[in-house]
Amino acid sequence: MLVGAAVGALAVGVLAAAAPSPLVPVAGLVSLSIAGLIWRRPFLGAWLFVAIVATLPFGVIPLPIGGAQLTFVDAVLIVTFSAVLGRVAFSGWRLSPGAPGVALVAFVSVAIAAFLAAGATSPIPPELIRRVGKLLASLLFFLVARALLTSEQRLFWLTRWLMYAGAVQGALGAGLMLLSPLSQLTLLSRLQVIGYPMTDVLRYVPGPNNTYTSQLRAIGTSVDPNVFGGTLMLALTLMVVQWAVPRPVLPRWGLVLLALPTGAGVLLSLSRASWLGLAAGLVLIGALRYRRILLAGAIVGLALVATPNGQEFIARFVSGFSTTDRATAFRVGEYANALTLVQRYPLLGIGFGLSPDIDVTAGVSSVYLLVAEQTGLLGLIMYLAALLTTWWTGAGGVARSQDPSQTEPHGQQLQGVQAAFLAALSGALVAGLLDHYFANQNFPHAVALFWLYAAALVTAGGFAQAKAEPIFRVRPIGQESAARLQAGPRRWPRYSPTR
Repeated sequence: MLVGAAVGALAVGVLAAAAPSPLVPVAGLVSLSIAGLIWRRPFLGAWLFVAIVATLPFGVIPLPIGGAQLTFVDAVLIVTFSAVLGRVAFSGWRLSPGAPGVALVAFVSVAIAAFLAAGATSPIPPELIRRVGKLLASLLFFLVARALLTSEQRLFWLTRWLMYAGAVQGALGAGLMLLSPLSQLTLLSRLQVIGYPMTDVLRYVPGPNNTYTSQLRAIGTSVDPNVFGGTLMLALTLMVVQWAVPRPVLPRWGLVLLALPTGAGVLLSLSRASWLGLAAGLVLIGALRYRRILLAGAIVGLALVATPNGQEFIARFVSGFSTTDRATAFRVGEYANALTLVQRYPLLGIGFGLSPDIDVTAGVSSVYLLVAEQTGLLGLIMYLAALLTTWWTGAGGVARSQDPSQTEPHGQQLQGVQAAFLAALSGALVAGLLDHYFANQNFPHAVALFWLYAAALVTAGGFAQAKAEPIFRVRPIGQESAARLQAGPRRWPRYSPTR
């Protein structure tokens, strides 16, 4: 113990002498303490990941490690992966991928093949290797989350934590919008010390002739307003569905309080893809199970139509269906380029770098076209298989679930959680038609968050199915055996194999 203390003290002293600030060794000790807690309780890694996504998703550790700077999300995922995989190797934990996990691993294999195939024709920059590695790790977070969600209580706590984090994230974005643009710029620029960008800090709605309007979009600390709106859309869907279920995991008044800043953030982001995804997810669950969601949606729609601010949001949404809108026209051009690249490179796509053809640019605002562009039709098939098996697991469970009034309280909570995650995932799938952040290497935290929701949906479906199936089956007895049972034990015959 004395030798260990001496070595630790020497290491801290060397780090303090070499560091430009005494805060660096303090931050190192805090980081090691957090890592130790995650290694001891791996489920804390999922909690910390959700908290970072809500507050500082692009934060970077100021200390370079191996010539590169890890983000907070990278560090938490690395520690969580190591904690889970270490227990799988040495403590008897088991990974339960299921059909979605198998399809996802197959997609990752195809993505690696597409990446290597593209590197055979042109050198791969180290930065691209790092980005693609982070993307693939974010996809495989599905398997880690499945290993962590080992009980219904953990699933319920994750649901609560996701809603808490969404309210905090929405409050940050809506609070910043109450300030003047100069004040917002000043506050967000101070995040430069942890790696936040200094260009295009504030985002305005594009105008005609390559100009910008004076309408500012909420971004919070998410840098991109569409990413901000899309991640908030997931949390808001959970809140609305939980408000409608018979036994929510939080009190209804608490859900209303959490939904206010979250909904404000979604609206102020002016992200039409997240609006459409939110509506699609809620309409699906409202039609399948909880009709009060449709009633609440109708009331909100009437309020938007009757108020001037609401009419502005409606006009913003409707303009997205017209090519006169600058963003929509830009997306149409991206779709055409993506289809051209898929036709030229149908099997494995172009990889994750720049376009190999100078007449066509890479990149498209659609999850599915982006996957087809980068990994070809083979990768798209595997990716869609992972998505469809995940969605079908949740949708089948919600459609087959019993009447909530005839279910035990704990089972009602589980049904409500399953419906909430189905709505959130359905909304994300619809939003993916019009935006790319759930499969983009530039937003690995959004990719990992999406697959965390997918893991929660599959896990909830497994718990619900286990509750529905009896532990043992009772074979019905015949009339002769029933008469003997009623007569009592005095006339039991001797055992005979023929009887």
